[in-house]
Amino acid sequence: MQGIPSQLRSAIAAAAPAPQAWPVGVCGGVPAEVLIEVQNALSGSRPDGSRETGGKLRMRSVDAADQGELLRHGEIAFGIVRLPIPMPHVVRAVVRDEPLGLVMAREHPLAAHPELTWRDLARQRLLWYEEGCAPGFAETVPAHLAQLGWNSVLHPVNQDQHALFLHALQTTADLVALRPHHAVEREPHLVWRPLPTSSPPRERLAVIAASDCRTARLLQKVAAERGWAFVAD
Repeated sequence: MQGIPSQLRSAIAAAAPAPQAWPVGVCGGVPAEVLIEVQNALSGSRPDGSRETGGKLRMRSVDAADQGELLRHGEIAFGIVRLPIPMPHVVRAVVRDEPLGLVMAREHPLAAHPELTWRDLARQRLLWYEEGCAPGFAETVPAHLAQLGWNSVLHPVNQDQHALFLHALQTTADLVALRPHHAVEREPHLVWRPLPTSSPPRERLAVIAASDCRTARLLQKVAAERGWAFVAD
């Protein structure tokens, strides 16, 4: 429906029958266990809030910046993004909320330090998102770090591919990244260290849906069942 005007696309989506499988847009770098949790929570859900056995989600990679328009036109039923995200008219259910810590190659000079200081990090570059990726999150985290004392120089890398992420850390001596601990604890080539603060920036992964529609009501119900924090627009 790429060439169809916006109003017509929305009208077609509103009149269409409920899908047998929910299309879900997934931003880059979402852990597999989060996808499984969302699958288990929403699987078998129907627009009227009832359940049936064997329902499926049809997940596909969609940049966070594009998910708002696709939700409005009914081309995806739900999205999975990092918060915060500047997206009006959506509801959010927070599935994962974890502190970020420092990630570096095992050969990195700072990897031998059990604790780091802001002075240690002053000359380190931060492997970060390319321009336009992870809107909101990509701006607020470096700003938070600057308030804490680290004005990091950003090193943009395509973070959708773990191989590129790992390669950049292993081949660049002054490069570190940010991840929750569980995201890299089984990665033998990487080391994780906490940030030197009691209030580190956090990664909050959320399921989103368009406000004032059947999927928003369904997401609110599932969030209550699962104990996910639900935020209306």
